[in-house]
Amino acid sequence: MAITILSKPNTPNVTGTSLVYSISSSQVPQYQFRYIADLYDSGSTDRLARFSYPFNSYGTCNISLARPLDDYLDTDYNWKYSRSDYTGGVTSIVTSAKIFDIKFGEQYGTSYSSSVTSYPALTTASIKLFKGSVYASETTNGYNWDSGSVILSDAPATQSFSNTDYLTSTIYNSNASVSYYRTGSLTAKLDYISTGDFTAIPISPLNVANYLESDVITLDVTGSSIRYEVDNDCRNEKQRLAFTNKYGFWDYYSNHTALRKSTNIDRKTYEQPSTRLNERVTNYNSANRGTSQYYTEYTDVFEFTTDSVTAETSQWLREMFDSTDVFIQSGSNFIPVNILNNSETIINNTARNKNYQYTIKYQYSNIREPR
Repeated sequence: MAITILSKPNTPNVTGTSLVYSISSSQVPQYQFRYIADLYDSGSTDRLARFSYPFNSYGTCNISLARPLDDYLDTDYNWKYSRSDYTGGVTSIVTSAKIFDIKFGEQYGTSYSSSVTSYPALTTASIKLFKGSVYASETTNGYNWDSGSVILSDAPATQSFSNTDYLTSTIYNSNASVSYYRTGSLTAKLDYISTGDFTAIPISPLNVANYLESDVITLDVTGSSIRYEVDNDCRNEKQRLAFTNKYGFWDYYSNHTALRKSTNIDRKTYEQPSTRLNERVTNYNSANRGTSQYYTEYTDVFEFTTDSVTAETSQWLREMFDSTDVFIQSGSNFIPVNILNNSETIINNTARNKNYQYTIKYQYSNIREPR
């Protein structure tokens, strides 16, 4: 018995791609032959799932495991991850990225009608995954993620936040060339990140206790950097959104234009005669209802049009439309919302250098209780 892995995805990689494994076996001529793939958390003996597959006309099998593996990854809701200072350690992602062992085997019988015997775990492939996506136009590596030390965000090179905002940033470090700098009260090179880790870094004053308003944080990863600075916009209107980006980690966006609210009302009624014929004696009663309402559901819909933004910011914000995890920060709470836009509405402002505006609609994931 022998299973050979002919090709496999790179590691680390994303679940938003094909993740195709091509395998072959010397036992394909056996009766009722099928390939099997068992999924495990790395180092665990508890099997997560088993899948079986037929062979193709070449006797091999091409298996895509992206969707089933994605089901075993969670999202880290680490908006509030905090430290007393920037010095010292940082937290590694433990649920948004992890290693799986994929154990390939085979099963077959002794005749067309016999029972089959499974021969599992004849060869194993391990892979580290996170809930990101590969955009074909942005990779030179086929279905694989172009790994390396990287800030896991396509946010503009300068990000602003206020003293009341939470903000974390996630990086992947493949070669220990990661650092971040704090300027203001001091200028210093701070933490290194462990090689091979997906790491969340606290940024804002709510995440770092001794942050000073004059501080500017620069996160630098192999020559690519994002600058974070305080901008306490004095406008009263504000919507602070957190959303999982195309890498599966958190980005944040603050909007300072007017928020519009409308309420959709769904009413259910039933009909009955205003004259009650089932009473002993029927008298006209003006208080009797012919149409009665027995159910009312309210759905609040919110809408805002962004400030004028650059083409770079416009491209990045499209990831929010694709995101399945969007929240509104309200004080110290994060409230889940659903983006309602079925299409992107872009307003071009050619009179200004910043040419793009989006109109964004959302509603709370948990609607008001019906009456």
